[in-house]
Amino acid sequence: MIKSRFNPFRIHGVVEGEYFTNRTNEIERMITALTEPGSKLLVYGPRRMGKTSTILQAIARINDAGEQAFLADLSTASTAVDIGNKILAEASRILGKGWKSFISDIVSKLSVSVSLTPDPGTGAILPSVDFNLRERDAAEQRKALTSVLDAINEIAGEREKTIGIALDEFQEIHKFGGETAEWDLRGTIQRHGNISYLLAGSKEHLIHRMVLNKGALYKLVDKMPFGPMDTEYLADWIDSRLRAAGIKKAKVGAAIVGAAGPRTRDVVQVARKCFDLTHSKGVATSDDIDEAFNDIVDEEYDLLFSHWNTLTAHQQNVLRAVAAGNKGLTTHSTLKRFGLGTSGTAVNTANTLVKGGHLIKKDPYSQKRVKSPTGYEFDSPFFKSWLMKYTLEDIGLIPDDRE
Repeated sequence: MIKSRFNPFRIHGVVEGEYFTNRTNEIERMITALTEPGSKLLVYGPRRMGKTSTILQAIARINDAGEQAFLADLSTASTAVDIGNKILAEASRILGKGWKSFISDIVSKLSVSVSLTPDPGTGAILPSVDFNLRERDAAEQRKALTSVLDAINEIAGEREKTIGIALDEFQEIHKFGGETAEWDLRGTIQRHGNISYLLAGSKEHLIHRMVLNKGALYKLVDKMPFGPMDTEYLADWIDSRLRAAGIKKAKVGAAIVGAAGPRTRDVVQVARKCFDLTHSKGVATSDDIDEAFNDIVDEEYDLLFSHWNTLTAHQQNVLRAVAAGNKGLTTHSTLKRFGLGTSGTAVNTANTLVKGGHLIKKDPYSQKRVKSPTGYEFDSPFFKSWLMKYTLEDIGLIPDDRE
């Protein structure tokens, strides 16, 4: 067997081609949602599951078939105007290819001032909302966003087409006006019969509130939870990829899945590191998995340390208790041993860490309570391992010490 010098696993950027696997049912449902006039689908689930890559697979198939769809990632937006610009840019890149007059059409339909700038990558002219609007109040900025979506819907109607728009991390709209912004979004998208919306998000507490009774998305969207892959399938895929790359004895997929947990990216990250460690000898064992996991923790030391330093002392102690405690978080022994103060304070801090994405109380997909002594678990297996390795000695515990 010829050994490949190229790693058979990818974790950076969008995963596609042979590096993407399964999610057939999810892709089919997304294609339907993005091509059916007026459809609105909410895709929700935890981070690092592969939602974005899966959505882009669906969008690629739609565009290859001659229809129109695009994704706008809202995760980095600092204002509502930024969201409008993200949508404008992606719409122009995709729709401007086949619709020659799209740029001039959308500029003429927008109710706000527009700037035209060349795309650094392609040289194509892209419209953007006047940057001065970024300094206006949130309500006026949201009107600019509405204008962008209204214009796209109008153009699609004139051409008798349906345009699929996926808004990734859509719940970020909350930052620009709270529940009022959420209701503005509802008011906008429910009027659009020529746009199919796919709203993708990962912030559980915000999304669940939006879809409940009296929430902005209540009875507006179809819901599609995006959960973990079948563990047996994923384990077999890892083993087959390792064997194809020259690892003769590779029966480690199940152990990799067990070590990394349910998040697809975490699993593939460990598999990727395992290949780096074993491709020269052509054999992968359980010891290699442990080494791969520990190498990842050490490689991310600076990042995790910086993350640790953003937390308060009390938050750090709660995390220590969750990592190393074997009794309930509010038991007398846990409160005393980890310096947590009162039970109410400990619970409030833990819940803040849940909202911040550091801890989980429920499995984000099944909604079942996590099975741990404290009632909480870490979102990232690597952060938990780093914390146990480097911070428990600060309070007189060795890494494997338990209450």
